[in-house]
Amino acid sequence: MLINACDPIFNANIQLDGSCISREDYSVENLISPDAGLRKRGFLCETFIRPPVSLTFSFPFAFDIKYVVIGTRVGGQKSSGFQIWAGRSNNTQKICSMITNKEMIVFHDNSTDLSIFGNNYDKCCFNISASRNIRSAEKLSVGIFKTENSIPAIGKLEIWGKVSCCVPKEIRQSITRNWEESKIPKQIQKQINNTQLATEKNGDTFIMCDDFLDSITYEVMTCPMVLPCGKYVDSSTIEKCIEHDTMYGRTPCDPFTGIPFTDKLKPMPVPELKGRIDSFLIKHADDDNVKCIPRAVGKRSFSFYTERQTKKSKVQCSICNENCNLYYLPCKHLQCRNCLNTEKIECNVCHSNFHRSQIEKYHENR
Repeated sequence: MLINACDPIFNANIQLDGSCISREDYSVENLISPDAGLRKRGFLCETFIRPPVSLTFSFPFAFDIKYVVIGTRVGGQKSSGFQIWAGRSNNTQKICSMITNKEMIVFHDNSTDLSIFGNNYDKCCFNISASRNIRSAEKLSVGIFKTENSIPAIGKLEIWGKVSCCVPKEIRQSITRNWEESKIPKQIQKQINNTQLATEKNGDTFIMCDDFLDSITYEVMTCPMVLPCGKYVDSSTIEKCIEHDTMYGRTPCDPFTGIPFTDKLKPMPVPELKGRIDSFLIKHADDDNVKCIPRAVGKRSFSFYTERQTKKSKVQCSICNENCNLYYLPCKHLQCRNCLNTEKIECNVCHSNFHRSQIEKYHENR
């Protein structure tokens, strides 16, 4: 899972290098501030500062850099030339450099899916020799060496990647868990907390299986679907994600991996899980925790259950269409007991002859 190391939940450190001074109310700390208003304001140098200037972001843990997104404009001020350095504390090297006239630029490695970025982005791939510097990095520096007749400015900074494998497993899991929880809207988080407080009734613990919860909204699913990445989400959640992608002109994609949906890689219904959820809700129908949970019923629900089921062929005698007391002939056609009592020992379908000792009783569950 990719995370943004500049997210405020990580309490990272960012500072200007050298004698550069930021403009009042446009401090470099705005780029990682927990205040959304300050982050939107961005970073500006003082009016008398000219390029080159640089700022350094220190990761709170060893980090594998995937791509870096930079907003080049703050109001009427725009930077156009950028350089990126990365590496360990005492050994940082330049990994890419570019001049752009667009308002957004993304520096990326060779494996980044660029389809998630629109035409408003300029793209620049890391140098071939940058692989050792973007793995287990401790610092990343952004240098501005050119502007469009303005003071140096950065409107946005995002550094996406993964926690390095050299970080202990328990810490990696804790970081990932904190990241996932921070992306849950506050109202949904409040609902989860309220549900957890209401899990005890008359001394018995009410346990909701994690498989029944939407991986994005953490609500009980009414029509569970499985994404290409293996996560389970409700069909209504997928519809909202697709609607959101379409609104911004993006190809509908997996909300966890960003990989576009195709005919082979697309959300699929899970009738087995749907059946488990409905069985659980029926069993606990009188419990206050499930009374307000919506359910899919009616014709749509029935078709959801039977989507993967195949219709069984009707089993009957090939002569009189009787469906009781059936026997297999050697040719695998069926006849009932009454039709077998006739003097002619021959299949009326394929007209093959047979001996009575070759006849086998037909069992329904065979």
